[in-house]
Amino acid sequence: MSASTLFDCAMFTRLIKPLQLSTSRSVEAFTARLDRALLDLFFASIFSLIVSGPGSFAAESASFSPDKHIDRRTSEASGDRTRPVRLKVEIVKPFGPGPFPLVVFNHGANWAEASLKSTNDVGADFNMGVYYFLSRGYAVALPRLRGYGGSGGTLPDTGCALEALGRANAKDILAALSEVVTDPKIDATRIIATGESLGGWNALAMAGEGDPRVKAVINFYGGIRSSACKASDKALIEGAKSLGKGHRVPSLWLYGDNDRFFSRPLWEAMYRAYAAGGSETELFGYGKYGTDAHTLLGQPYSIRVFEAKLEAFLKRQGFPTRITHQEFVPISPPPASGYAAIDDVNAVPFLNDQQRQAYREFLKKPAPKVFLIAEWRSVFVSAGGYDPMAIALANCEKEGLVCRPYAFNSDVVWSYPNAQPAATRFAAIGDAAAVPYIDDAGREGYRKFLEARSPKAFVITPTGQWAATSGSLDPTGTTLANCRKQNADCRPYAVDRHVVWPENPARAPR
Repeated sequence: MSASTLFDCAMFTRLIKPLQLSTSRSVEAFTARLDRALLDLFFASIFSLIVSGPGSFAAESASFSPDKHIDRRTSEASGDRTRPVRLKVEIVKPFGPGPFPLVVFNHGANWAEASLKSTNDVGADFNMGVYYFLSRGYAVALPRLRGYGGSGGTLPDTGCALEALGRANAKDILAALSEVVTDPKIDATRIIATGESLGGWNALAMAGEGDPRVKAVINFYGGIRSSACKASDKALIEGAKSLGKGHRVPSLWLYGDNDRFFSRPLWEAMYRAYAAGGSETELFGYGKYGTDAHTLLGQPYSIRVFEAKLEAFLKRQGFPTRITHQEFVPISPPPASGYAAIDDVNAVPFLNDQQRQAYREFLKKPAPKVFLIAEWRSVFVSAGGYDPMAIALANCEKEGLVCRPYAFNSDVVWSYPNAQPAATRFAAIGDAAAVPYIDDAGREGYRKFLEARSPKAFVITPTGQWAATSGSLDPTGTTLANCRKQNADCRPYAVDRHVVWPENPARAPR
């Protein structure tokens, strides 16, 4: 898309000049200049937006995957020799000398469209479970089931014998691994079997195959829904009971309350049936997640939901958990600050009218998304993709700017580097008559202060002098410093859109 010229939004050091403090308490005129032009907004479902001035607007595709950091190859191998087939196996690992412990990540399935599944649908991309292990220095093998991602054959129809389907897939997976995992950088002697949906079910089945390489199982909302089985809930419970017998491989089960395929009563019953087999197992219910807990691993920031529980499980089994490859971990956003309501457009500091419109468009976008501010110059918006915070920060860096996040998803995360006085109930912010000490000229100055853009502060002295500034990341500190050049007894009255003057004047901050 071609760039569109925007507006002149230079650093306004004089939007509100520090006011002259004199015995006559005169008001110096507020000055500001803004050259406006047409703002041509285009928002894609996954985009990175820059609104700057002077400068340009750009919308760029945002990648979900940190692909440039992945060492990947795809091989072909034989599955279960009793049912000959050639299967695709993708192996991804961080760059480095290794050796990397091995995780086998099994994909889910859409039975109606198995033959249409592309490589990306069943590969390493779009999968936060894969990125979790890459960040901790694991290699990850992603075998593609029969009929998926270029593999030959089709999945067997086992009716309601759902454990039989899992065992058939497990035989294919383990046979293929023996053939393709020959890289000396990969330690395949201690394997973690994991997967989501049907892949989680297959991981449970791998534990029962008696392969000494399989040391642990992590089941992300595993199960099967098959049109060939009308009583699938009962079949899942019975299948889980069967898969839990005859082995002692420890497992961790992770399910959400609003899973569109497996209800909480169902997965709890499946877990109890499996645990009856006697192996070490643990169930972690992570509650509701978004609109469908079955999509957990497709969301960039979902690692925070399961990270602590998964690390505790891995440590108990003697597997590494320390982050060794930070590039696979999305940048964690600051916590919600309570600075303002997320939809309070006028509260966002530094913005002009066009940039406020960009913020309104940001509010309409689905998560994940971030809104960044470079003081007086630009706003950067990124939505969708693997790490929208990193994308927006990278665009800031390209422009040679220092940016600060204002909002992430549905939370305002903005805070000033230095603490500002807390809001009080002394008076309404718009009540100029309530401001102590100052005369009519000072009240006119206060009204002009109210019209200015944040960040801003208004300070007063007991002798009637006053000062106001706008545009500093430390509005109170900057305004007090300017005021104290002429009067040591300066006290903050208002910051941004809040009165901070104490209800008890004796406690007025200095």
